[in-house]
Amino acid sequence: MGGESLIKIGIESTSEKLRQDLLLHPARYFFIQMVDDRPALCVRTCNSKGEDWRSHALDGLTYDGEGNLVSVFAEDLRRAIQESGDAQGEALEGGFCLSSAIEYSISQMPDFVDWMISSVLKEGRHLLLFCSWGT
Repeated sequence: MGGESLIKIGIESTSEKLRQDLLLHPARYFFIQMVDDRPALCVRTCNSKGEDWRSHALDGLTYDGEGNLVSVFAEDLRRAIQESGDAQGEALEGGFCLSSAIEYSISQMPDFVDWMISSVLKEGRHLLLFCSWGT
């Protein structure tokens, strides 16, 4: 089967429709990737030709009881990686699937999703789907 070529599919969406889909189905776009031996919430983008793939580590920060800025996702990310010791948790497409706790957190954070759309999807960047074929 030599001579096969890659088929690129682009789906256009308005910012509002993308926002709604990100909030309803975060596991389609967000995934967990190890960055400097720490789990990070990520999305992947490409250019308008479907090339130049980049992973973007994202975080939401909040104050803890002592006034320090801490990650909103840190504990859930650590827990998701610890619980992924089974076959389902193996790295898929360069990342790990989200846990239901992280999906729920993202679905409750429309301002985080708005920030992600406005800061990551600029300068011709396009959001890629995260494909976890085995799940």
